[in-house]
Amino acid sequence: MTALLLRRARAQWPLLLSLLAVLTLGATLLGASALLVTRTSERAVEVAAARAEPDDVEVTAYTVTIAAADARSVAADTKSLLTSALQPFTATTTTRASSRMRILPAHTDDARSLLSEAYLSGVQGLQDRASLVGGRWPRAGAPLEAALFDNTARLLGLRVGSRVHLGPELGRDPAPALDLTVVGLVHPLPDAGWDRDPLNGTGYDPDPKDAVYADDVNAYGPFLVDLEGLLASGSALDRLEVTAHPDLSAPDGRDLDRLTASVLGADRRLGGTLGDRVQIERVSSPLPQTLLGDRSQQELTAGSVLALALIGIVLTAIALALAGRLTTGVRAEESDLFSALGTSRGQFAAVATAEAAILAALAVALAIPGSSALHSLLTHLPPLSGAGLAARPAVTLTQVVAIGCGALALAALHVGLAMRPTANGARRGRRELLARSGSTCCSSGWPRSGGGSCGPSPPGPGRGPTPYACLPLLSFSPPAPRSRYG
Repeated sequence: MTALLLRRARAQWPLLLSLLAVLTLGATLLGASALLVTRTSERAVEVAAARAEPDDVEVTAYTVTIAAADARSVAADTKSLLTSALQPFTATTTTRASSRMRILPAHTDDARSLLSEAYLSGVQGLQDRASLVGGRWPRAGAPLEAALFDNTARLLGLRVGSRVHLGPELGRDPAPALDLTVVGLVHPLPDAGWDRDPLNGTGYDPDPKDAVYADDVNAYGPFLVDLEGLLASGSALDRLEVTAHPDLSAPDGRDLDRLTASVLGADRRLGGTLGDRVQIERVSSPLPQTLLGDRSQQELTAGSVLALALIGIVLTAIALALAGRLTTGVRAEESDLFSALGTSRGQFAAVATAEAAILAALAVALAIPGSSALHSLLTHLPPLSGAGLAARPAVTLTQVVAIGCGALALAALHVGLAMRPTANGARRGRRELLARSGSTCCSSGWPRSGGGSCGPSPPGPGRGPTPYACLPLLSFSPPAPRSRYG
């Protein structure tokens, strides 16, 4: 069989080369599609997460109405829960808290039923949220230092160095009065989160929402103090807000999926952690929706790539089927001759399988580097290159498996086409084929006239196979039939 395959390959190498090209093209397309569906689409999710706006990936925990004794522990537990929810990514956290309203005695007039109130706020990263107009930023320690909005200071007649006495808190179980020193004047920056301040960053409200303690209430603030100073001041907190920003500069797809599930369950875990130390708690984040949207887009893109790959494979199979029909037509007389010589279908199948296996192995060997190069070329073209998805040629297990399975499937199709019976009109008889094969060999190998020489004629254009080429065919001749009389 090996000799037959070698002689057939030498005689029909253009045909075999065409079959190999079709197999390699189909396997290369399948390998490149596998890389696009797995490596590139997963990378697209990672790049989208890395390029997301900070506001789209932040996670914020809100807690409301916290007693003074629980303020420090609630702040620490909330921060710890958020950082653990964002594992395995590192996260930076910022905390801001506002105390309950306190009486501002210097601007309160009981005779006119006028109540002036003020509150303390501790904001981490204050330098990024406000510009310093005068003085300096407040520091931790005693006595308590505060910075004040410039418009609030103007309304209250305060300046840098002024000492302010704040009375007890309003409401039940009030914290005692305290004194502080104004050490700086600041101006709030736009889009810096002051919309979450009790007075929305205005510094003054003549009609606050909690105006229930007097007929006329004016609210001032915030008095911006160091966060640690606020937690140590013995003040109850009206609201506490902890915001975490995960570092998604080099994410992994599986880690992003775990992050999404973890953040979605953070609200329930926060409620279990804080218990009755707070009145209201909530975790809010656009991060899960952002990542789920990226994942949905990735699945949609992968589906489109698979559809294109399927179309390519179908076209390749059609091309292979046409090539197989051509091969069958070219080898029709050869197949008829083998049948006349007694070659079984099992032997036919063995020859066809061996030939297809060799072609499939060569196609796989060529398609693996070819698909890697094609994938790299596609990722360096717009729009993939502009999306940060350019990649160097690489080989993955999924790619190799896809190429191998595709090549085997196409090779099996080739075997099936090679095993189909040929229809050449009226079937030739067995003796006719043997006689024709013998006459062909003789007429092509020896001269028809002249000299009576039995030697082979020299090869020349237009001549058929020589007798030496017929020897392998004759080796398949069936045994001589027995005489009916024994």
